[in-house]
Amino acid sequence: MYRVIIVDDEPLILAGIASLITWEEYDCTIIGKATNGPSAFDMIMELKPDIVITDIRMPVLNGLELVEKCKDEGCTFSFIVLTNLEEFHLVRKALSLGASDYLVKLDLNEEALAASLARAKDACELLVSQKQHQLLNDLIKDNQENLSKNYLSQLLLSGNAPEVPDKVKEEYPEPFLLLFSVSPINIAFETDDDPYDFHQISKQLMDILGGIATRTFLRHTLLEFRTDTYLLAASLKDGDVFETVVSEFCQKMAVALKTYFEFSAVFGVSTRKKEIPLLTDALAEAQTALEVYYFESSSPVVFYQGQRYHMSRAKDFNINIFKKDLSAAIAQNDSDKLAAVFEQIITLFKENQPGKEQAASACINLYTYLYSYFESADNSYGDIFPYAINVAGRLYQFNSLADILIWLQSFCSKLCRLLNDRKSTRSDKLVEQARAYVDEHYMEKLTLADIADSLNISAGHLSNTFKKLTGSTLSDYIAAVKIEHAKELIDTHQYLMYEISDMLGFDNPYYFSKVFKKVTGISPREHENRTPAS
Repeated sequence: MYRVIIVDDEPLILAGIASLITWEEYDCTIIGKATNGPSAFDMIMELKPDIVITDIRMPVLNGLELVEKCKDEGCTFSFIVLTNLEEFHLVRKALSLGASDYLVKLDLNEEALAASLARAKDACELLVSQKQHQLLNDLIKDNQENLSKNYLSQLLLSGNAPEVPDKVKEEYPEPFLLLFSVSPINIAFETDDDPYDFHQISKQLMDILGGIATRTFLRHTLLEFRTDTYLLAASLKDGDVFETVVSEFCQKMAVALKTYFEFSAVFGVSTRKKEIPLLTDALAEAQTALEVYYFESSSPVVFYQGQRYHMSRAKDFNINIFKKDLSAAIAQNDSDKLAAVFEQIITLFKENQPGKEQAASACINLYTYLYSYFESADNSYGDIFPYAINVAGRLYQFNSLADILIWLQSFCSKLCRLLNDRKSTRSDKLVEQARAYVDEHYMEKLTLADIADSLNISAGHLSNTFKKLTGSTLSDYIAAVKIEHAKELIDTHQYLMYEISDMLGFDNPYYFSKVFKKVTGISPREHENRTPAS
């Protein structure tokens, strides 16, 4: 049964058409009737009819506008227009929109309606046939694309592909490979930086890049080679110049990656091959081209031209020799010393030119060592290492040795700032603790070593820190506190000088008198004489 909707703003016409024939005899059934364009549109969108019989002229939304609007929404149906003689100029437009027939209302009868329905049903069959043909073509195309993708995946990712299918041979004349690695534009170390989750954006990224490839190449297949690296197998259109087309394609991809994802990319391009199986050689060429960029950091699009794999100048690239100096710099909060050690590490990188795996491994070693050291030294500074677990993923995203060196330099700068902040904060706290100890133990014999031991630091560090922050020595502060209490005791006129000396931890009265005069400018006895007894 063909499902029919009738639309006319005149109820009598609507009823007349509905009762003009026995619809089932013509293999049709009326599923809806509407008296205006908007309600007809809603009905069509909901019920999806096979045939629509509509008046041409209606208020708000006329019949032609109704059909156009439905087609814009993807609805497919055959339609018959109802018209008056004076509206015949509109019939031409209806026919141009694909109307299967038209009916003049004044001439409408059973025979005319039946003939129009027959033409509309033929149009329905044609639409169904076209739709099936399109679906078949899409299926064939999908099957061909899947065939190519599956074969190339086996060949390039697994390395054990069977004999190349004939269809794939035909699809890819003189194929080549483009291997490209993407990474965040921001290279520097950041405390709030997390590695990108490429798994979440991979499909969107491949859809966008696949669209650019479709417009550029005769055929292409896009594969995910690694988490942040993609592999494009492609063939050029006739007449295209290889390096020109590929360079333009890479430039478009770079713009898209920056615009949509804030990524940069590096492209390694193989030579063109005579046949598909030789793409295994092309893969090695593309990888070599990427490695050329890793060491040379020149153009982000590198065409393979016979370059050889670069070998690191040092098989054993060890940064453990710097750990002792790093520890000392951190323990002393010495940012200058830390910067000097990092400069030695960066120089080692430049001289030995470690490969990507080797360089990343060394950075991970450095990062985790410093992370553990800061954690053990002061838990409050653990947050300066925000992604210790994922640091490997972050480092492996870098596409060149230069990128890794930039990361090292920014990591060093961040640590130096943190050491300076920590030095200021810890030093103030240290001075406060030293003063508090003296204020509490002023009646004891106090030495720099005793106070340093109580604070678990070296006497030298305590002495230098106290002098730097206060402008005076800790010994001067001890003397000042003791003498202030001595004056209070003298003012009571209850104690002899040797008793006060003993109460305040001085070795003997002579030394007490000497310190008192140094601090106040007068002797204890002179101070006593100036203070009247109560």
